[in-house]
Amino acid sequence: MTFIQAYEQMWLNYTNFRGRANRPAYWKAVAVNLALSIVFLLVTGHSPIAGTIADLYSLAAFIPGLALTIRRLHDTNHSGWWWLICLIPIAGPITLLVFLAMRPYPAENRWGQPPSQGYAQNY
Repeated sequence: MTFIQAYEQMWLNYTNFRGRANRPAYWKAVAVNLALSIVFLLVTGHSPIAGTIADLYSLAAFIPGLALTIRRLHDTNHSGWWWLICLIPIAGPITLLVFLAMRPYPAENRWGQPPSQGYAQNY
C-alpha cells in the first residue's frame, strides 16, 4: 500500500471504529497527514484565508484520524479507549505512541483477524 492509498483509506473508513489497521498503513496515513499539516502551516503565514482552511482541514481530519488510531490500537490488542491516555500530560502521549508503534497482535482478537496486506478489516 502506498502513502496515498493509506491516506485515501483513512478518509474512506472515517466512520469505521471497528476492526484493525496494520502498522505500515497507519504510519503512512499519519505521514501524509503530517506533511499536509506542515504545508498548511507554511502557507498560513502568507494568507489569512489559508489559516481558516488549515483550521477546517484539522477539524475535518480529526474523526478519520481518530477512527484510524482506534483501529490501530485494536491491532495491538488494546481497547480504542486507550487513545484517551494522551490527555495525561507528558506520559500519556508517550504511552499512546508506544502502543501505536507496537507489533500487531499475531492472532485473532476481539476485533478480528490481523490485517495482512489490507488497510483495515471490518468486523
